[in-house]
Amino acid sequence: MAQVVLENVYKSFPPRRGEIVASPAQNPLTFGKTSDVEPERAESVNVLRRINLTIADGEFMVLVGPSGCGKSTLLRLIAGLEAMTGGNIWLGDRLINDLPPKERDIAMVFQNYALYPHMTVYDNIAFGLRRRGGAEAAGEQEEKLPGGATALDGFPGLKQVAWFPSKQTSGSRGAGIPNWAENLLVGVTKQLPKGLRYVSAKERVVDEQVRSVAQLLQIETLLNRLPKQLSGGQRQRVALGRAIARNPQVFLMDEPLSNLDAKLRAETRAQIVKLQRQLGTTTIYVTHDQTEAMTMGDRIAIMNQGQIQQVASPLELYNRPANRFVAEFIGSPPMNFISVEFHAPLLITNSQFRLTLPETWGTALQKYDGQTLILGIRPEHLSLGLPATKNLPAQVDLVENLGNDSFITVRLGEHGQATHKSNYLQVRVPPDRLVSIGEQIWLSLTQDKIHFFDPETELAIFPKN
Repeated sequence: MAQVVLENVYKSFPPRRGEIVASPAQNPLTFGKTSDVEPERAESVNVLRRINLTIADGEFMVLVGPSGCGKSTLLRLIAGLEAMTGGNIWLGDRLINDLPPKERDIAMVFQNYALYPHMTVYDNIAFGLRRRGGAEAAGEQEEKLPGGATALDGFPGLKQVAWFPSKQTSGSRGAGIPNWAENLLVGVTKQLPKGLRYVSAKERVVDEQVRSVAQLLQIETLLNRLPKQLSGGQRQRVALGRAIARNPQVFLMDEPLSNLDAKLRAETRAQIVKLQRQLGTTTIYVTHDQTEAMTMGDRIAIMNQGQIQQVASPLELYNRPANRFVAEFIGSPPMNFISVEFHAPLLITNSQFRLTLPETWGTALQKYDGQTLILGIRPEHLSLGLPATKNLPAQVDLVENLGNDSFITVRLGEHGQATHKSNYLQVRVPPDRLVSIGEQIWLSLTQDKIHFFDPETELAIFPKN
């Protein structure tokens, strides 16, 4: 196992040959006709910029962000499936920029599983081991034991021992048989009934490894099936098994649960986390689902527009988001935002309410006296209150009853007042509190859960403790 270090990684895609873009000043009705205006050349597309990240040995790191933010591209750079534009990638103490994928000692689980349809589950799992040479693929470390046994260090929690008698028998390796002779015996007996076939030492090691992995993933009964005979969850476990069997230094997982239904996603999510804890292998997991990210990762890297916005533990991201994007992305439903004006020492005002802040905000907000700020409050930190100047008057616009929770969408302002899209808020209320559409309510803010953001930079402002 090893840590992964990304140093100032860039990735750009050049424009396609001959691609041009229309000038903003060009008349769209005459576009394509002869003109004296020089057409603008299309620029390179910057997919990743200034990516600096260290994933510790044995850590479960989750990359999360909206579609198109560059998280899958970053995973493919680490795997060697894409070429970097700039920067360095280290695996342990090795610089792997120029290494081909097969030499990086990394296993990747794809979104579409990528199983060989004509191979059984057994052969899908064994494929990588056979390509790497059997015993070498199963740990590359051999320890000679008394009596001719060979112990192979596979992955933590599993120990493969292949017993090779000193005398040649059917299904075992004879002492002193050269590789060419052994391969000849395998080929000659391949068409014989299973009990009469000659099984090489390497294949015995592969068999031990495959069956150990199958037992770990509880797919022993599926080894003789083809992928088309499996459910989505079973295919996903086979894809995981193929990666685990190689005993790599790093697992890469690119949205492996996106094709599963909600219940199966929750079950498989728990299995992956448990498995990673058991194996202790460094894992980088890509998803766009913030619920997956919050429940699976030791740390989470939030990405947007090709850049990392914040790297932190799940609870730190929730309680102390670095900027407005992180605050809005983490949490379901997302954080609400209200434009307010700050008046020293501790007063914030809005057309709908006036609120005096706790003293911890005094120093942090001093320079914003008389200026506009963005107040952030999560739906669970708004509660139904009584009419008061510090509370927000609102009218219920939508009610979603989920059984264990109820979410309501409200618009600020009393009945009949003009509203704007930004005046809509989402609120989590107890399921036993019945609320009807059109009802006029008052919302109270939990003051120690309020967030503030700079209106220009959108960076978070933290209170001084």
